Amino acid sequence: IMALHFDRPEQAADTVLREINGNPDAVLAVDDSGVELAALLAERLGLPGNPAHAVRRVRDKLAFRRLLQEREFLCPEFHHLPTGADPQKLFPELKFPVVVKARRLSGSRGVIRADDCEALVRAVNRVRAIQARVDRDAQELGLIIEDFIPGREYALEGTLESGELTTLALFDKPDPLDGPTFEETIYVTPSRLPGALQDRIHQEVARACSVAGLAAGPVHAEVRVNDQGIWILEIAARSIG
Repeated sequence: IMALHFDRPEQAADTVLREINGNPDAVLAVDDSGVELAALLAERLGLPGNPAHAVRRVRDKLAFRRLLQEREFLCPEFHHLPTGADPQKLFPELKFPVVVKARRLSGSRGVIRADDCEALVRAVNRVRAIQARVDRDAQELGLIIEDFIPGREYALEGTLESGELTTLALFDKPDPLDGPTFEETIYVTPSRLPGALQDRIHQEVARACSVAGLAAGPVHAEVRVNDQGIWILEIAARSIG
């Protein structure tokens, strides 16, 4: 048993490789904080897994949004708000409602909707405080502010093998998730969506995994669906929480 700093994956990987006995068959992260370390260890041990840079990119909401925009996925307008920057400077560019997000948290932590300028300032202050408590790199990361995407939300649980995605379950989220916070509530499977729409969600998640460079292991994806199409909210290189 080793105590490791998951938010310092390079140092943690050095510790593991120095202390471990024998040759493991696989390295698997059981939650979001361990995925980058798992990827680094798999790389260094020559085991199947995702490239560490790909895992790092999908964990970072800003980097992932930039990737989706670059590759022409449906993507909300978004802005980076550096630590210490005044959110009021963004007011002329925003179309409310918006959602304020911490850069690397999971499980809907540090995600708050704001419907006007006053609510945005409150949300920024609150999310900054949350991120500062739980992310050692909060000062360097800043926040992301993006347009709110209306629609129903769904979660896909799957596995990747040599880049091919197999869907294990598609979950409906029957509760309306309109904010101001987005607590995890009820997941229902099998999905009641039409088969053709389920196939399209699978295809969009598979395409996003491919452009992000994910190729092996578990995948958890969150999407929203509305009249405009399928919006990828998040993809994580791990199983459902």
